[in-house]
Amino acid sequence: MIDIRSDTVTHPTQEMRKAMYEAEVGDDVIGDDPTVARIQEMGAALFGKEACLITTSGTMSNQTAVLSLTNKCEQIVVHDKSHMYNLEVAALAQICGVQARPIPAPGGHFDLNELESNLIKPAIQNAPTSLVCLENTFDLNQGLVVDKAHIDAVCEVAHRHGIPVYLDGARVLNAAVALDMDPAVLCEHVDVVSLCLSKGLACPIGSLLMGPKDVIAKARVMRQMLGGGWRQGGIVAAAGIVGLSHYRDLKEDHQKAQALAKGLQALGIGIDLDQVQTNVVRLDVSTVCMDAQGFCAALETFGVKAKPVGPTYVRMICHKDLTHEMVPTVLQAVERCIQAPAPAEEGIACSIF
Repeated sequence: MIDIRSDTVTHPTQEMRKAMYEAEVGDDVIGDDPTVARIQEMGAALFGKEACLITTSGTMSNQTAVLSLTNKCEQIVVHDKSHMYNLEVAALAQICGVQARPIPAPGGHFDLNELESNLIKPAIQNAPTSLVCLENTFDLNQGLVVDKAHIDAVCEVAHRHGIPVYLDGARVLNAAVALDMDPAVLCEHVDVVSLCLSKGLACPIGSLLMGPKDVIAKARVMRQMLGGGWRQGGIVAAAGIVGLSHYRDLKEDHQKAQALAKGLQALGIGIDLDQVQTNVVRLDVSTVCMDAQGFCAALETFGVKAKPVGPTYVRMICHKDLTHEMVPTVLQAVERCIQAPAPAEEGIACSIF
């Protein structure tokens, strides 16, 4: 079975497993795990920040960051389609006690005038804005790259008002590789940035949070409050060290996504090639008279797992466990699937009959 529902389905490499087995460990809650210390040094250096903290997940990094940069009853600006706003079980309200102010950001790009008009000053009836949040890559179902120029422009607007900027960078290394840019340069003006280790880097667990020393010191306390204190965390950190050492290999996943997208388009699947900027491919299966659920169910019978993400939209994410040689196999499975499709849901228009 070929699983391309996500890059989170990847298995640790043999190099990672060996590193985990041999990891030198201590108790990180009291600060003496040398392998955790090493990955945190690597993370800070890679992103050009003063300090770094390892957490259990991207969601924990996001919530820890907000807890460390804001106070309760304040307001934060988020993309209306962002992971933080839509896919973290209302944690911004429930855990952080902040009010999210969602703003449309097509392709991950705010309208700068609209952004500035939504930075709320303190007043007796207002929740003042205390944080602006970005996401890169943007939209987990498209993997769109947000360029440095826009990130810098957002930071300029926010900083002019004394407001810090946080970048949810779960797949930010995909963006850096796509732009052929050093992560420290891409995130130069962002105050705090996170990175997920368990997506394209293929680690079994973990995320990194990078920023100023004082913010990361507070984040360490917030992580503890959330139950994220590591004991022998070096076992997990060891896999992350290997992943970070090979992050430029993400370019291979982008190349596979391009080949897959072009092959799918040739089969009549609706594909926007301009959207395929990293390792994510979004398919519109209405062009072959199918709905997403039916397409994915049928495709699985031919040995490929994909993810329905809308009535007619399907997501495929390329990763290190999908080899270049497997891409034709996926395309063959899709071709067989659409030659004998399941009946489309009522209301799905067919454009080829």
